[in-house]
Amino acid sequence: MKRFFFLAAAAAFLTGSARASDDVRLDLTGGRDSLTVQALCGEGIHRLIWETATDLHGPWRATATGTVVDGRVRFDWRTEGPVGFVRAVPKPTPGFLERLGRIRDRVRETWPQAALLEAHLLVNDWVERYPDAVPVRAIFAVDAGSVTAVENAPGEEVTLSVAPFPWLGSQVLEWPIEMELDLAESRLREAGFGPSYRALTLRQPVYPGMVEPYWIFRTEAGFVFVGTRTGSVTLSE
Repeated sequence: MKRFFFLAAAAAFLTGSARASDDVRLDLTGGRDSLTVQALCGEGIHRLIWETATDLHGPWRATATGTVVDGRVRFDWRTEGPVGFVRAVPKPTPGFLERLGRIRDRVRETWPQAALLEAHLLVNDWVERYPDAVPVRAIFAVDAGSVTAVENAPGEEVTLSVAPFPWLGSQVLEWPIEMELDLAESRLREAGFGPSYRALTLRQPVYPGMVEPYWIFRTEAGFVFVGTRTGSVTLSE
């Protein structure tokens, strides 16, 4: 589903509604310095990526993501100036972190104290944006050693395998993760890396200076680390 829905707004003054398409309607409520956008979504839309820009022609920056609940999803938008632009990109499947949360829940059914160490997007080629239906793999620390869990496609059964030894090199990731993959991809592009990447890992290496979990992209320039808390973008030396 590659349709884009555009809305321009003077956030301090605008109220009303705009029809985006047969699949999504955007209802607007303006405040002094913010705009609440509520999307009313049709069948087949699972989540929206909210993107903003200071110019209608971009560049567009992914600002937030939202999961559709009861056909609705809300975005509270604050502009940096008197006028800005916002668009909603509809997606039919869950985001990476929603899938990872499902994997985590499945593992903790058997190992309640399981600790997430890292996660991987298993792509077979260069991609520019998170491909919705590729496998997601996650590694967990458990008392018996480590567990590898894989969801091959959204909603499919999670397969588990146990190894009787610890998984080394990664710190435990605090849950929930603060930045969705869609936002990390946007930060990667803004920093001039990519837009394509060949591999993706979410982890916090046991290494000096690694102060937060990172989205680690393998790009043509090398491995690029995007901090999930600070939004920092760093090319590995």
